[in-house]
Amino acid sequence: MKYVIGNWKSNQNLTESLIWIDGIQAIKPRFSANTTVILCLPFTDISGFNHKLSDLEIPIQTGAQNVSHLEPGKHTGEITANMLCELVSYCIVGHSERRREFAETSEMVAEKARQLLENSITPIICLDLPYLDEQIKQLFQQNIDVSRCFFVYEPVSAIGTGHPVAPIEANQVANQISFLIDNQAPILYGGSVTADNVKSFVDQSRLDGVLVGADSLEPTLFAGIINSVS
Repeated sequence: MKYVIGNWKSNQNLTESLIWIDGIQAIKPRFSANTTVILCLPFTDISGFNHKLSDLEIPIQTGAQNVSHLEPGKHTGEITANMLCELVSYCIVGHSERRREFAETSEMVAEKARQLLENSITPIICLDLPYLDEQIKQLFQQNIDVSRCFFVYEPVSAIGTGHPVAPIEANQVANQISFLIDNQAPILYGGSVTADNVKSFVDQSRLDGVLVGADSLEPTLFAGIINSVS
């Protein structure tokens, strides 16, 4: 199975997200049985987006981009895994932007993964080389079942720069992650992925898919990536 995961970050209100679905519906990408397409949305878009996806029978699954590391309780403004479990099957945790802008630690990311798994949501855990070993070690220290997670190698140098790392380098890091988790989970690459370069990543021996940022916002570009993988 190959995976194409889109990450909209802090873009698209609900109206814009529904227009996006109309765009994808008009383009009709080649969805295939061996490719899972997931779109990670802002919290405010998820419910309405799900309803329209269901009505149109478009085979895209939805995910969130973050979750609280706290359990339900007196935490004003926090979105817990229990709140998300009726809306999504996947959730990104540990993205480098969260580490940089909100001082998230590997301990917090591991606790988020725990909360998600306890609510039957698959964590999509982002990694970069400076904290790769530390993060995986923290998952094992907290007894996280890594076989129920996804992992993404997302080098900061490649995110939003238009300059992805070489596919062979991404595959080498994927092999390192695979060794550390005993080859138990899907491993993806993220960082300036486009329709033109996506095939060179998914054709690597240990990469199971891609995490797409900017090009997931434009239906034509995202459809091109889906078609290339499928």
